[in-house]
Amino acid sequence: MNVFMHGTAEAGFDVLKANIGSDMPDPAAVFVDECRLAHTDNDEIIFCAQVNDFEKMGAFMSDPAEVQLDKDHGCVYKVYPVEEMQN
Repeated sequence: MNVFMHGTAEAGFDVLKANIGSDMPDPAAVFVDECRLAHTDNDEIIFCAQVNDFEKMGAFMSDPAEVQLDKDHGCVYKVYPVEEMQN
């Protein structure tokens, strides 16, 4: 995985999970090879993904409809690039 997101969603985990699930077949599937979504005990959301095209991901995340959806769901998150540590 090369992307880590951490945040909260006022609308709740189930709403966010359904939204991400509807994006995965398309349009996000063109830039995400695989992903994992987790809900912590304190209502934080963790999302890890293997992104294959950061430009397409950036365009998707900054699309006005996606920005509005995040606002509507009360999403607040940070996105971090990560890389695998080698032994």
